Amino acid sequence: MTSKMTLNKVSLKTWEKSYDAALDAKACNSRGEFLEAFPLKNLSQLQMDEYVIGLQSPTFCTFVEAKTRLWANIQGATSEKFGIYFGKIKSDPTKKYRFTQKFGQDQESAFQAVKKALLELVRLGGASSLDFKAIDENPLSQMFKAKILSLYFPEKFLNVCSREHLEMLGEEMGFGEARWVSEYQHLLFNAKLTNPVARNWNNPKFTAFLYQQYGLEKQKPKSSIQKPRKMSHRKINFEDISEQRAVIGKAAEEFALEWEKKRLIGENFEHLTLKIDDRRDRPKYGYDFLSHTSPGQQRFIEVKAVGKLYGGEGYRFFLSDNEHKVSLSDEHRKSYYFYLVYFDQQGKPVELEPIHADQLYRLGEMLPASYAVRFHRLI
Repeated sequence: MTSKMTLNKVSLKTWEKSYDAALDAKACNSRGEFLEAFPLKNLSQLQMDEYVIGLQSPTFCTFVEAKTRLWANIQGATSEKFGIYFGKIKSDPTKKYRFTQKFGQDQESAFQAVKKALLELVRLGGASSLDFKAIDENPLSQMFKAKILSLYFPEKFLNVCSREHLEMLGEEMGFGEARWVSEYQHLLFNAKLTNPVARNWNNPKFTAFLYQQYGLEKQKPKSSIQKPRKMSHRKINFEDISEQRAVIGKAAEEFALEWEKKRLIGENFEHLTLKIDDRRDRPKYGYDFLSHTSPGQQRFIEVKAVGKLYGGEGYRFFLSDNEHKVSLSDEHRKSYYFYLVYFDQQGKPVELEPIHADQLYRLGEMLPASYAVRFHRLI
């Protein structure tokens, strides 16, 4: 089996230099949230209102399609791909349960048939010997099946879900034609696993490389962190903000800790969540949490509550001299991350942006914020 595509060390390393690691960190975090909401062991207890998209609370289908979009994008096709959903159509604006006829003649029988297909799919995905024919013949839609398999079994299936993309990438990798679609999804993962550089990457990162290599992405993903639009010389009144910083900072840290645990779970490193060392009460370390990017690779996390400035001047946070020095030290520099936590108008943390310290320093603007005044007194 010869590969038409060259996955050599140079091409992988060259691409990696321009890759934004925050992208796959967010993707893995979203997978961690999905697994927490719908663990595999509880899937047999799934109820209709917990499954269908179109209801208020995050449901199974909402997670698979929208909330894990960074893991793999299957948006675009209609909600019929789920077998049953709650919503309206052009010819009928009434919101109600709707289903495809192949699954049943009423909503209850349709859901039971969909659920049966779902449980059979995960049984097949978790089997020691993979039956690709049975997976492909499962009545759930192609993209939906592929996404579910990649979420629950990332150690077997790459997070590529489109039939067209799987077949094209499979052929380019030299796997040949006329294979089962799910087999291509599995073989692409094996290609990552057997490559000396890519084997250490998570699935979203390897998929991003494949998509960039073949021009399958609409545009290269960019970091949401950009240079400020204009230089700021705003004076900072610490007396106005000092009372709130402790409360906001603690909320940001707790939010970031849970986010990091979900990222590790999404990476299939759940055992590493027990090794997160909370160092918030030891400021000499210069960061809040000691975690791991992967087994054997430490990650130093400094959590920052981000505030929005008036007048379109962007966002800001406060950095101590010790934190700055530690982030640039030889021991920490390669693995020092800022976890930037954003708040809604009610003061609730709602979003986190992980970014390597070096990258943030290149994009951000550093301003002096305060001074320590030292003196002796003669008595």
